[in-house]
Amino acid sequence: MDEKTQIKMIVQQVVEAYLNKSLQEKKEQPIALLLGYQSPNPTAVLEAITPILTAYDVTFILSKDWLPAVNQFNGTSYVLLEETTQQDLLSLVEQSSVFVVPAASYRFLSKLALTIDDELAVWLSVQYQLLGKPIVIASDYVAPNVYQQIYAPHSVQERLQSYIRQIQADHVKWVSLSKLAKTVDDQFAAYREKQSLILARHVEKAYQDGLNEIIVPSKSKVTPSAKDLAKELKMQITNTDS
Repeated sequence: MDEKTQIKMIVQQVVEAYLNKSLQEKKEQPIALLLGYQSPNPTAVLEAITPILTAYDVTFILSKDWLPAVNQFNGTSYVLLEETTQQDLLSLVEQSSVFVVPAASYRFLSKLALTIDDELAVWLSVQYQLLGKPIVIASDYVAPNVYQQIYAPHSVQERLQSYIRQIQADHVKWVSLSKLAKTVDDQFAAYREKQSLILARHVEKAYQDGLNEIIVPSKSKVTPSAKDLAKELKMQITNTDS
């Protein structure tokens, strides 16, 4: 075997090892996918989420209307939104890294923008936001299309745009179904590399809440003042890969 062939084989082995490691990381960090609202084109929604199901360990959060459609994905785990307690949903929030909403509604959009959590799907989304976890929402059936932009009253369009601007300001990704899988990949990678900043006020809040330990991601940065206050209050700041 000549030197050129050997180098080619080594490069191929390195690439394969990298891809396998990347896929394993995705499978070890589940994501949650909400199908809680009806869609005028459910087939397009299912096609858009298929690559995500292939790459990640996905847990569906379903309304009963979507259950027949999801049954075609053998082996995929799911919970029914109407029959799952908030405590169980919180456990899912803690375990998963990205929250995906491939079919939204105007009701969902407006309530999320205003942080009105009087329905379970919005409450769930807010929990992801409060933990700084990425949310990806497909815009196809909620953002005004060209004819709606031409004919709808300006006040209606501006109201919708204000909701969209607000959720984008809240770091919610607002994308088309065609870009859904790619955006999930990007947000997953960004979340894995996210560096949280631990301040003295965080230590003080934990102490007021009766905690003696703060568990933070391994890439987090702790300010000197936070370290000093933790030492003074005899609090532990623990890094974890989870």
